[in-house]
Amino acid sequence: MPRIALITDFGTRDPYVAAMKGVLAARTPAPILDCSHDIEPFDVWQAAFFLRAIVRYWPAETIFIIVVDPGVGTARRIIAVESAGRIFVAPDNGVLTFVTGFTYQVQNDSLFLPGGSTTFHGRDRFAPVAAALANGLRIDQLGPAIDDRIRIDYTPPSYAPREATGTIVNIDRFGNAVTDLEREHLPSGRFGLRAGDAMIERLATNYSGEGAFLIVGSTGCIEISVAGGSAAALLRLRRGDRVTVMPA
Repeated sequence: MPRIALITDFGTRDPYVAAMKGVLAARTPAPILDCSHDIEPFDVWQAAFFLRAIVRYWPAETIFIIVVDPGVGTARRIIAVESAGRIFVAPDNGVLTFVTGFTYQVQNDSLFLPGGSTTFHGRDRFAPVAAALANGLRIDQLGPAIDDRIRIDYTPPSYAPREATGTIVNIDRFGNAVTDLEREHLPSGRFGLRAGDAMIERLATNYSGEGAFLIVGSTGCIEISVAGGSAAALLRLRRGDRVTVMPA
């Protein structure tokens, strides 16, 4: 059974999410589920990595609506991507960088809410398109296939026998600095990670002990953490900082 999952930067204080859900509920019986409405305003990078972290756990027949759209009302395209039985409806601004699959530009404006605005495509365009898909519309009926999607500016990690280089891709709400370095690709022996001026060598399996340490997070990637505190604040780390792993 299709379900619709929402990811936005709207928050829940304002009427935006409720309006989107109203359009969806009026047009489809598909369940409407909230992934997050706490993406930082306009933060396409954060939304792209949030989506990358959760997609594998969602079943086929999920239709994701991702509305983090600083270019709403401009010439930016609306796209839909079909990948592993899931469909993603989003602005073409890089938010779907890590989603692979066939891509279509949404041009079937007969699906849009009549009299819609230029400032709220989440309600007036994304929601009715997703509802139509949940009701059985084929994705290729949305518009033409395209192969020139926009991607975020991101350099994937590099792994060499004696050194690996990656990026801090997220500072979570606990202050953990989440890197994109996957543990399975790093040396099996002792290693250290350099981040800024800090060299961290202790690899822990739980959140205990003194000082900064490395831990394999829930995504399978290395994180820099501090028990009961913020590693990002302690070490002055920011998203986008480069990190290097080397033998200890």
